[in-house]
Amino acid sequence: MRTALITMMAAGGLLATAATAQTAPQAPAPAPNGAARPHGGMMRADANGDGTLTRAEVIAQAQARFDAMDTNHDGTVTPEERSAARAAMWAKRGGGTGDAPAMNRGGNGGGRTLTRADATARAGARFDRMDTNHDGKLDATEMAAARSAMHHGRRGGAAPDASQPAGTPDAQ
Repeated sequence: MRTALITMMAAGGLLATAATAQTAPQAPAPAPNGAARPHGGMMRADANGDGTLTRAEVIAQAQARFDAMDTNHDGTVTPEERSAARAAMWAKRGGGTGDAPAMNRGGNGGGRTLTRADATARAGARFDRMDTNHDGKLDATEMAAARSAMHHGRRGGAAPDASQPAGTPDAQ
């Protein structure tokens, strides 16, 4: 009797585990145009939901971000407007009401006023750096290489050359 009970409990546990393993993960809600909703980061610029980014999509996203930061609509974003936008983003992401962390990465304008043309040019230059095969589109491979390069502190949009040993002048 005890053996049968233990066997039945083990079989029930295995069935429950198998059923849980076969449950498909929930897909994200579709985008308004019926396409799959893009993931975070740059993929939010994927307006047509095709999984790749064009230069026009990246520039449109940069211009929309600029317009959102330009709260007085004078065509420029001051350091104060940039700080306010950063604080709002920080609060929206659950960072609380305190000061947002400093995000003074190289090339973000520092303490100077930015124009819409600056934002557009910088977005285009970033796209061009990342579009390593020069086909006018950023695919998953190019974006992964750019993330890897950014993670490793390089700003070229390309991963390090694996043929060069670390520490050699050409590897940097």
